[in-house]
Amino acid sequence: MRFSLQDVKKSVQRRKGELSLSLHLIRSGELTREIAELIAYHERLLGQPQRLFSQDEARALIGDYRLAHCLIATLSYWYSWQHPSWQETIASLAPMTVDTALAAISSPTHLRLELYNYVNAHFQGFLDSAHREAALQHVAEQYGTSVADLEYLLVLDSDEEARLTRNALELPSPQEVATRYNQWAFEAALGSASSVHFTIDCNAFASMSEQETGNAKNATGTLTMGIGVAIKRLCYLARTIGVYYDLAYEPSLDTQQPLLSLTLYGPQEVTGVPQQYGIRLARLCRALLGYSKMGSKLK
Repeated sequence: MRFSLQDVKKSVQRRKGELSLSLHLIRSGELTREIAELIAYHERLLGQPQRLFSQDEARALIGDYRLAHCLIATLSYWYSWQHPSWQETIASLAPMTVDTALAAISSPTHLRLELYNYVNAHFQGFLDSAHREAALQHVAEQYGTSVADLEYLLVLDSDEEARLTRNALELPSPQEVATRYNQWAFEAALGSASSVHFTIDCNAFASMSEQETGNAKNATGTLTMGIGVAIKRLCYLARTIGVYYDLAYEPSLDTQQPLLSLTLYGPQEVTGVPQQYGIRLARLCRALLGYSKMGSKLK
């Protein structure tokens, strides 16, 4: 479950008529104890229904309401709520009666329909509190189970009865959770952007290439690899995701190699808001962030 920019902890400032947005990202080593306690809270509730999960108790472990809300959402990358299997549940509740009428019921929806038909046939479609217990007792006996088990089966597919499960074999570390939160917070900001601008230092690619091959430049001193690979990957990903881009060189006084200006934006249409392709921009930027050091700003 991702979160939106509205959920993310941030600060918004306006300086000289320009609006700037600063995200609250979790630094390395920050909130380690609090996140570990939040992970431990999830571990204690594994296999338990969602109605036992207290949002307020989980948020109190972090101490910041907005940040805790996003961290709980981030943990959905490792944890999820799964509804119990109907067949396994009735087998565990009534192992001696699985061959009776209850075995013919395929889901909680089917069982609710049978109860609905019974109430329509015997109580003219309305079951008041005075007759509720007797009606449930009659239906429970018809299916060879107790009233308590019948009430549980009727709501088995509700959100409150979903069980907490861990999708990964190992529990996440606090640093992994913080890193995933930072990625999702960054994507939430990009999801509200109409365009994204990167200023790329070509020397960074040259340094990276020299470290990998020891010979990034040819005899003429020009780049033979690095930035070209990055541009080719950009073109491929942009076409795949459906994002437009503009490339231009900017003069640089500090470096011999020029700065490369990259602007990403969605298809311009007459109808629709400029931010409607923000999710595509977020996906592309996430793929591009594997390339060395880049500076970026949102528009």
